[in-house]
Amino acid sequence: MTSSKLAAILLMALHVPAAWAQAKKVSTAEDARIYREAMVWFKKAEALIGTPQENSEEQATLFRKTLEIKPDFLEAHFNLGLVYANQKKMKEAAEQFEAVRRQEPKFEGIHLLLASAYRDLGNTEAARAALREGLERAPNDLKLLRSLAFIEQGSGDEAPAISLLERIVSLDKADAEALLGLAVLYQKQSRLDEAAVCYRQLLEIEPRSFAGHFNLGLIRWKQGKTREAIAELEAAKAISPVNPDLLERLGDLYASDNRNAQAADSYRSALEKAPEREPLLARLAFTLAALNRPAEALSVLERAVALNPKNASALYLLGDLYSELKRNDEAVAAYRRSLEIDPRQKEVHYNLGTLYAERAELGEARRELAAAVDLDPGYAAAWSNLALVLEKLPDDDAAAAAHEKVVALGKARAVNYFHLGILYAKKNRPDPAITNLARALELEPERYRQILRDELKKVHSVLDSIRYSERFARLLTGPPPTPARPER
Repeated sequence: MTSSKLAAILLMALHVPAAWAQAKKVSTAEDARIYREAMVWFKKAEALIGTPQENSEEQATLFRKTLEIKPDFLEAHFNLGLVYANQKKMKEAAEQFEAVRRQEPKFEGIHLLLASAYRDLGNTEAARAALREGLERAPNDLKLLRSLAFIEQGSGDEAPAISLLERIVSLDKADAEALLGLAVLYQKQSRLDEAAVCYRQLLEIEPRSFAGHFNLGLIRWKQGKTREAIAELEAAKAISPVNPDLLERLGDLYASDNRNAQAADSYRSALEKAPEREPLLARLAFTLAALNRPAEALSVLERAVALNPKNASALYLLGDLYSELKRNDEAVAAYRRSLEIDPRQKEVHYNLGTLYAERAELGEARRELAAAVDLDPGYAAAWSNLALVLEKLPDDDAAAAAHEKVVALGKARAVNYFHLGILYAKKNRPDPAITNLARALELEPERYRQILRDELKKVHSVLDSIRYSERFARLLTGPPPTPARPER
């Protein structure tokens, strides 16, 4: 109902009671004369209800004339307040409603109107006080409760808002607005089970509540119930199929459930409505990369990075995509830009170091791989690649130590044992050399047995310290023996 219609209804409803109420106060001939004169102006003002002059300055003037003659004319104050409210003169409206409240605190609806005027003036405390006074007289008045709950929700003080909304819901279990407000506040306080109950109750009343399905979906996601979360967000999508926030979240859920094709479709739909939303572009690129569509992913990611050159994760993926497409100079540049933003990304150091190693830029490779293991001493893959780089520099002692670190971490592969064996052979330490070579042959016999045989064809071989060992000879002719524990 509009304010204008409300004013008209109230004015018409008060027409007869006004005469009766004021007549009770007439006690002398002079009082009667004043009342009759004031009533003339009051009736003229009432006559404008339903005409183009309703809520006009002309009508306000007539009510003011009434009050000049009879300052305690209760209904004139009330109706003048309604006119001012419709004219958006809230200071004047509040003054008139205050005059009514002072004369007759039980006047129906006055506390609600007074609070509304104060709220529009930005005087939240006065609005709150008016509503609380009204609730002292009518503690279960739903209009007063709802208005006060609205104020408390906007104030940021969640506890009184929750208390009021709980009270409203207890009085009216079908109040969808109160259920939604209560659910949102529970959700903000991480009271997820209680929020979910409210959302379900809301959806029983309003099955097509977008907010109900959307927020319940977010709760289910946070609770780790991915399939239920997807079902709720899909229900929300049926209600609002082009909401970019929903489509983005739905894409995230599909991606987390390894439904990458659906995730990509959802992200693309979201981008149709929000084409400049950089996080969406980045998410789409990651999804396309997971679908092994690097060229498409690269195109999307370059747009994302253009929008936000400070996204370290996007630059990291950009480096990976350039590398996959053999655009190595661009890959190096992207990795470096990512590390300038966040130098503590061990994976970026690792990828950049590995790329340098492939390009035979060994000094740079050593620096980056060393940075990776400094950040994470348990990073076995980085230790392994670092060991191989150190061998090529050459720095055999450091290389052996790096391979031993991989072994100690329990992540060694045949390549680590093989290179350790070669390094110990070069150092003329036959026992650990043969032990580690035996372990490599146990894991990959055909590959490494052939490499050893080819190496022995050389006149001067790195295997000279062990080539005549009977134990080593057995490695080349048959299944490798069960190796002893490698020497540390």
